[in-house]
Amino acid sequence: MLGTDLPSDYKELSEAYPTFSVGGFLLVGTPWPGREAESAASKLGALDVLEDLVDADMAHGYVPYPRPGGLLHCAESSSGDMFYWRTGDLNPDSWPVVVSTRNDDWWEHENGLVSLLTGLISGHIPPWGLPDPFPGGDATVWLADGLTSL
Repeated sequence: MLGTDLPSDYKELSEAYPTFSVGGFLLVGTPWPGREAESAASKLGALDVLEDLVDADMAHGYVPYPRPGGLLHCAESSSGDMFYWRTGDLNPDSWPVVVSTRNDDWWEHENGLVSLLTGLISGHIPPWGLPDPFPGGDATVWLADGLTSL
């Protein structure tokens, strides 16, 4: 559906958990079994905002996937902060995560989405342009079924 594989840390996360929210702030969408096409369409649809930023010369040189080295959506905050993989390397496990904050801070994390999330939540990675403490002091993880917290 996407025309590319995804990083293995994300695939492992998706196999272990459905879509989840951290602190009611950060949403990480994972595909539901049998509904992978909808997840792919959602990831591609989220690139419309990035395309608007490119058109306005406000994307800091980034472009949306499927352009070479383009960004592919992987998570977002309730405040409009976006998390993307920067595609381009043939090995998706080498893709850095690009964070675009609503305050126009753009930065990259080289060690994958799961590493970024755990680093932000634990405080080991500074939340440049994001709430500090991240995610606003509430690290409760709610699964998409609405019934489970971790």
